[in-house]
Amino acid sequence: MRQRSFYQVLGIAPSASSAEVRAAYARLVKRHHPDIAGELPERLRTIQQAYRCLSDPAARAEHDRALAEEEHRHMARQFALQRRLRGYDRRHPHAPPRRDRRWGWRPALATAIGLALAVRLSIGLFGG
Repeated sequence: MRQRSFYQVLGIAPSASSAEVRAAYARLVKRHHPDIAGELPERLRTIQQAYRCLSDPAARAEHDRALAEEEHRHMARQFALQRRLRGYDRRHPHAPPRRDRRWGWRPALATAIGLALAVRLSIGLFGG
């Protein structure tokens, strides 16, 4: 399961300035403080951890790098899954018809029988 990024915890965009980070932190601390909200110390700890990380430029750069790596790994897994499922989709009964499909033995047999009947009928009609 993917963890929420600190940007999601604070509810800001990854391109947010330090002033926006500080404003989001202040808004969330006011809302989730134990004196006001009751018993949410875990949520408050997560908010404080997110603020500590995003307010420090070096830690924020490291967090951004980790998010980019996680996104890259996620996309690679999704691509591999799609590649594996592509074979299933071709065999699935509701798959769209493939244009490059080669003739199987049934259509070839039906075509051969049809041609044989057409030849036999034409020989019978036009003298033979």
